[in-house]
Amino acid sequence: MANRITTLIVDDEKRSRNTIKLMLTDYCPQIEIIGFATSANEGIDMIRNLNPQLVLLDVEMPHGSGFDLLREIGAIDFEVIFITGFDHYALQAIKFNALDYVLKPVDIDELVMAISKVEQQINSSLNNERLRRMVENFENKQNQQLALPSRDGHEFISIGEIVYCEADGPCTWFHLSSGRKLLSSKNLGEYEKLLPSPNDILPDNFFRIHYKYLVNLKYVTNYHYGEKRIKLTTGKSVDVAFRRSKTFRDVLNQASKRTG
Repeated sequence: MANRITTLIVDDEKRSRNTIKLMLTDYCPQIEIIGFATSANEGIDMIRNLNPQLVLLDVEMPHGSGFDLLREIGAIDFEVIFITGFDHYALQAIKFNALDYVLKPVDIDELVMAISKVEQQINSSLNNERLRRMVENFENKQNQQLALPSRDGHEFISIGEIVYCEADGPCTWFHLSSGRKLLSSKNLGEYEKLLPSPNDILPDNFFRIHYKYLVNLKYVTNYHYGEKRIKLTTGKSVDVAFRRSKTFRDVLNQASKRTG
């Protein structure tokens, strides 16, 4: 097949490497596997020598993670799909900007879909910037950026700029501290899962106060318990759903104890 995507698999688990190889061979004829690496260091050497178009990369490996590999490589001129069993905060960072990720045990449908995305994005000039920001997010959770998908592509914003998010059918409006509004093609539920929650104890924590609103707690200036309404630093007043009001009050009390 012409124009096959040269691919390197970086994973320390032999069983995982073999499984991925079989799936790609059977279901992804557009992929040409050019090598296997069992560690971040080996992966770095092979990337520099083989110049793959795609790297299937594990996050957690002995003696260096997938993020260590990306930092060491520097200029990233290849696509990355993460194949990982690691679903804690690093996965949250990956979700912000990575092209795609597939959780172990690998599901063939998810892998095929991820490969399809590679085909669409292989020559995109956005890739280097997206991956650079992903690594920065992993290293510094307090200065994370979010890539908002839109009809025109992506726009990167700092999480700290987000005052609140507002549902609009299948889309989400982002209201920023500058007064700007940005529309994302993803629904609010996706961002509720993605953005830091009060349990993360970070400068920017988000709480779903209403089916329509997800607010950044640092911008809340007042909560009127009787009226079930909050006031934000921008002057905006937003309703709090009755069924969420008690939990929201508890969250605010915990936050005040930490800052007090």
